[in-house]
Amino acid sequence: MSETPFPTKPIDVVALTSGEFMHDLDMDHAPSLDVLCRRFGHDANRAIVWLIRFRALRSWSARADMAEWLNAGSGTAREVCEMAASFELNDDWQFDAERFCAAVKSAVRQRSTRES
Repeated sequence: MSETPFPTKPIDVVALTSGEFMHDLDMDHAPSLDVLCRRFGHDANRAIVWLIRFRALRSWSARADMAEWLNAGSGTAREVCEMAASFELNDDWQFDAERFCAAVKSAVRQRSTRES
């Protein structure tokens, strides 16, 4: 039984907590839908949301300019994954690269301010 609404449009893709999204995250392999449904208490729609967000993150990170951006120290893999858990998707079911990078940078600044 699903409690999460089925995402028929990118705007319908609900946010996940960073813990939900990052649990056993392996950027090289997506778990099966069965594994995801068990992870989310048989909420198949939440599992689908996880898969949509995972694919959007993989697509973003596969871009050459994003790899360079990460290597420049603009954000860590953890901060990127935390943002991917809840960042809105564009009409192509992807993260807008510029806006996503800006949000990660903002999160990095906020974290460093809190830790200072």
